[in-house]
Amino acid sequence: MARRPRPSGIADVAARAGVSVTTVSHSLSGRRPVAEATRQRVAEAIAELGYQPNELARSMRSQRTNTVALIVPDITNPFYTSVARGLLDVLTPASYVGIVCNTDADPELEQKIVQQMITRRVDGIAFSGYYEHHDDVAPAVAAGIPTVMLGHHSPAPGVDVVNSDDHASGADATRYLLGKGHRKIGFITAPAGSGAPAERVRGYQTALSEFGVPLNNNLVVRAPVGRDGGAEGMRALLDQDEPPTAVICTNDIVAIGALDTARERGLQVPDDVAVMGFDDIEAARLITPQLTTMAYAPREIGQAVATILLNRIDGAPATHHRRRGARLMVRESA
Repeated sequence: MARRPRPSGIADVAARAGVSVTTVSHSLSGRRPVAEATRQRVAEAIAELGYQPNELARSMRSQRTNTVALIVPDITNPFYTSVARGLLDVLTPASYVGIVCNTDADPELEQKIVQQMITRRVDGIAFSGYYEHHDDVAPAVAAGIPTVMLGHHSPAPGVDVVNSDDHASGADATRYLLGKGHRKIGFITAPAGSGAPAERVRGYQTALSEFGVPLNNNLVVRAPVGRDGGAEGMRALLDQDEPPTAVICTNDIVAIGALDTARERGLQVPDDVAVMGFDDIEAARLITPQLTTMAYAPREIGQAVATILLNRIDGAPATHHRRRGARLMVRESA
């Protein structure tokens, strides 16, 4: 019986390309600069030899798994889909794989998933939640796993943060509506009072105070963060004796739910009630009326998170705190 040929190894690729094994390794990982002409020779040698890198052996030698976890509260929210895409924009060329985990904003599930990622020996964790759950990521920090928190406003020791200036964007959204003449402005926010939703409500309160409009706590309603929650919150506002003439929603999905209720009640938007959201997901431009919203750049946020994580994996300290602004997108709903 003929002996099967030995699979080509990295040394064979190096010999065929006329470079060192180290240069081949750097070409494959993308972690060190390699001249384009050299990279091309390595790529041609790999193709000619049919070389397949042994990722398991590589990870055992480097103590890395080349995996990064993205833990989010709602993967069906297009905002997080765009964050994931931005993360992969940076991770994929660096030969890393992203693992996306959904928590439904459940603290117990968040903790369980973080523990699972520690067990899987991921090289980094990007963590996003509606609420400030620092204890959730503490085990990852203790295990020495570089961790970035998205949207949090009080960073934990050893953790990087990438967030938006939610207080400013909440104030800007409210100022826009106040400038349109609205004085009874409702706000549909998340059930718990922390994180980005709480910061947006604080901005709303700041803008009302600037315009001398008394704060009416009845106009701030808490509802599940989702389309159904937005519909529920809008019903609670419209059922009041003096309903608002404008409603700000903690994100675009909630705002779409609020529009559902306005439509069910036979109200014209924005003539009878104006509606605003946050995030500027693609659906904001596809619905009728098109949604006026505060636009973030989720794909760029994902890219920033991945860049920080790769730097941390390479040994950089946790010193990053990046804050990103939002842009008012005026459309048809307000």
